[in-house]
Amino acid sequence: MDPSPLPSSRPSAPRADPNSDPAEQPPLTLATLVASQAPASAGPGSSGGPASSAGTASSDGTASSDGPAGAVDPASVVAAARKYPGWLRFAWLKPVPLLAGSAVLLAFDLAFAIHPRISAALTAVETLLVPVWLTALIVLLWRPLRAGARTEVKRARPVVFLLTTCLLLACIGEKWLLLGHAAELGPLADEGAPGADAGARGVVLYRTYTVLAFVLANGALLGRRPIERLFATAADHPARLMMVSFGVAALLGSFLLTLPQSLRDITDASFVDGLFMATSAVCVTGLAVHNLAETYTPFGQAVLLLLVQIGGLGIMVLSTFFAILAGRRLRLRDAAVMAEMIDAESFARLRRNVAAIVVYTLCVEAVGALILLIGFVPHHEIASGPVAGVPLSGAGDHLWAAVFHAVSAFCNSGFSLFREGLVPMVGSPAICLVIAALVVLGGLGFPVHDELLRQARLRLRGERAPRMSLHSRVVLVATAVLLAIGTAGFLVLEAGRSMAGLSWPVKVLASFFHSVMTRTAGFNTVDLALMGPATWMFVCMLSIIGGAPGSTAGGLKVTTVATLFATLRAELRGEEAPHLLGRALPAGTVRRAMGVAFLMVVLVAGVLFVMLMLEPQNPMGLALETVGALGTAGMSANVTPSLSAPGKLVITLAMFIGRIGPLTLALALANQASARSYRLPEERVGIG
Repeated sequence: MDPSPLPSSRPSAPRADPNSDPAEQPPLTLATLVASQAPASAGPGSSGGPASSAGTASSDGTASSDGPAGAVDPASVVAAARKYPGWLRFAWLKPVPLLAGSAVLLAFDLAFAIHPRISAALTAVETLLVPVWLTALIVLLWRPLRAGARTEVKRARPVVFLLTTCLLLACIGEKWLLLGHAAELGPLADEGAPGADAGARGVVLYRTYTVLAFVLANGALLGRRPIERLFATAADHPARLMMVSFGVAALLGSFLLTLPQSLRDITDASFVDGLFMATSAVCVTGLAVHNLAETYTPFGQAVLLLLVQIGGLGIMVLSTFFAILAGRRLRLRDAAVMAEMIDAESFARLRRNVAAIVVYTLCVEAVGALILLIGFVPHHEIASGPVAGVPLSGAGDHLWAAVFHAVSAFCNSGFSLFREGLVPMVGSPAICLVIAALVVLGGLGFPVHDELLRQARLRLRGERAPRMSLHSRVVLVATAVLLAIGTAGFLVLEAGRSMAGLSWPVKVLASFFHSVMTRTAGFNTVDLALMGPATWMFVCMLSIIGGAPGSTAGGLKVTTVATLFATLRAELRGEEAPHLLGRALPAGTVRRAMGVAFLMVVLVAGVLFVMLMLEPQNPMGLALETVGALGTAGMSANVTPSLSAPGKLVITLAMFIGRIGPLTLALALANQASARSYRLPEERVGIG
């Protein structure tokens, strides 16, 4: 319930006498406004005056609050100000003056970017206006709701305010940092002068943050209700919650990756590149527009690793885990949403499942990092920074390299800190097999891990283990079959081409390694640009399949492909229902698999069509880029760094859709249909 009283219950504000002297009118103060709007006391002996309703007056004339009755509501202050003759002093709280003034300020700031003195003065004005924008936002967000408004909208308002404040302050802070490095960005006027390209990128980045600050400051005022509804419905909708959480994480990560502390050279700063890299990390894709070793400082690399870990585990899993760790009890609604997201069997097992997911992930990554550290120690060049001509340089420390690659492998992101990636490790079975094992474990999903661990515990105790679920058996069988097919395919297609200079044992190892990576992660020990078009097509087919549900992998998922295979087999044999491994598949599962496959085909065709219009690149290379983004496999033929800004934004959107899943995106955007109390008549149509 809104704390402010109804308008009819409020006493009238003191009216000004038009014949009186303006100097004799009481001054407009916050205490006067609150006193004029405070509800009259209902108790006996109450004078009904403003002072008695707001609190007791001390001997010096100052009002003192006696508890909740004296609480100040921002909406009440503004309502009182509107009735007061001095309301014009608060005219800046209206959206229209704020929008007009901000638009003028935006035009001047964009026109003079980056002129050191003028831009600094305009940014200083914007900094001083931040409290004004936030005050107006507070007033509008806490304005009394219409009758019948949802309680969830009220709960979403603090989230909207906090998120808007953080992003707005981040934009202003980024602008000040750019102005502080204006000398390093180089000249702007002469395009042929040294450093002119860096200066142009600095201007674009400055203007980007200026526009973002304008949108955040004024968009929240004009479009607050849609934003509130989005956050309110996301709290009850797992699909929308996933979409919002990953989107916010990617946006915040893009700000961090454009900080001067994140970049070795400030001239590499670009919001589009930062957004691309942050989205690639959160969506555990592995596509990169920059070489991590040469572009990002240890702080920037740590930001990327944190985003990868968040994207691998899931933001809601991490937040729930920390809530459990702090001893907080989950609300029933939050528990229901979380149980649906991680497919928990019951609320009782929710806490155990969330804790087990986080602990198991950290333990596997720690063991993998320890083994990789042993393998990295003999390579002394790993401990150095990026050095030209040294392929394994860039990490700066053996331990940091081991931890980064272990997390990147288990979360299936495919980022590497080495200047040439893992290509120099093509002949190292210890490194390749450990990273491949981490990628496979991350691609199986926690439900399969949990069941395998329970089976192992029962067998160690000498007890008879129950039969594994159909889901786990399908995931394990399909993964093994696809690994065998992928290894054989790479060996046949590339043994005499890109792998011609390798020995046969190394060829088999490289083929197996790429068979693992093409479905889930973006690591490579052989340059994909040296492979043939047939191999690229083969990589696209494996990348679109992906890993298992509930894992860090993307794509259609192996269970979806297995269900489609069973459906096709049943149709060809004339069977009534498809079946897998001795179990019949429900009709709902078949419909869901067909829907996911259809949406993925449409998305691949649509994104590839747009990329072919935007980029003058090899069509097969663009196809590999598109499928690698939508399947979050991250395989690329070195096309990513040469993409234009629109092309990078398209691939960024494709990575985002691929991580949350095409069906999840459709569910998040669609409105839930009401249940029908009738059935429509059936009629056949021609097929095929």
